[in-house]
Amino acid sequence: MSASDRPPALECRIAGPAATDCREFKTFMFPLVGTSTTDLPAPPGAVQRDDRGRATLLHFAPGRFLAPAPVADMIRHLDALAAAGAGAVFDVSGKWRSLAVTGPGADRLLASTIDVGAVLLHRECAALHLFDCPVVLARAPGGFDAWVEGSYATDLLGSLERVRARL
Repeated sequence: MSASDRPPALECRIAGPAATDCREFKTFMFPLVGTSTTDLPAPPGAVQRDDRGRATLLHFAPGRFLAPAPVADMIRHLDALAAAGAGAVFDVSGKWRSLAVTGPGADRLLASTIDVGAVLLHRECAALHLFDCPVVLARAPGGFDAWVEGSYATDLLGSLERVRARL
């Protein structure tokens, strides 16, 4: 097949990876108990979103929450939960890099590494590996948002770009 016979590269956008301020909250007990945790997204895989649909708190594993780019109210809330003895808050801003895969073909691109439909069938987010890179993946308007561990960010971007060019 010549280059002119090859279909165009998959049409989706990959934005990032970008450094982002993040906090993680780890509960001391799971399942969540007590009135202090009633406003957390209870089941693993649940996501709280702001008015624009942006993920603000992701319950990515049992009793583990990621707050990407937290606003001051979220930081105060997580700090209050920690002060109440419900868990511990960690500033993990150096740990994660944000990445977005959006547009037509986002599902198909990620399907080259994992069955996203099966993984996110009954949840909005999950901790998983994309091309052997540790990621927290969440559905987003028009595609997916991902937070990849910083030391893997360049490798994940390169893998996504190579696959996109071949599809």
